[in-house]
Amino acid sequence: MLHELAACAYHPAGDYKPLPAATVAPTPKLLFLSGRLTAEASGSQLQDLHLQAVPGVLKTAEAVVNTPDFLRVSQLNGQNQVMMETRVIHPLRHSVEHVADDQRSFQRSEVKLPTAEFFVRLALHPTAASIRVEEIADGKTVLLRELPIPPKP
Repeated sequence: MLHELAACAYHPAGDYKPLPAATVAPTPKLLFLSGRLTAEASGSQLQDLHLQAVPGVLKTAEAVVNTPDFLRVSQLNGQNQVMMETRVIHPLRHSVEHVADDQRSFQRSEVKLPTAEFFVRLALHPTAASIRVEEIADGKTVLLRELPIPPKP
């Protein structure tokens, strides 16, 4: 009987086949970003910026913003290289259509607000380490804020 147990325990090295390694895909995350932009004489100021990372996926793709004035929200890796970026309609500048004269013709005008809040929902890139918010207005790009991404749940 001892001989039968020893025979079961012996396996030649050539018969060894490792089990395939299971690859675990990272859980998709969303990043919620909100803040308040205020127009000042020295330029726009970003206040009350709040970031929150949560598990989830975007249900619909964000519409592409194609205006001359916008906020650019970039996801950066640890070497400050842009991984992904999103354009957001400029919260302080809105284009409004209105009746212009007695002939009731329509005209488009730009309205500049002194302060406005904004909200952005992003699909978080798995290797992103920080978020950069830039204002693109009047042909200039101004860095408003750069923040590390909060710990992901």
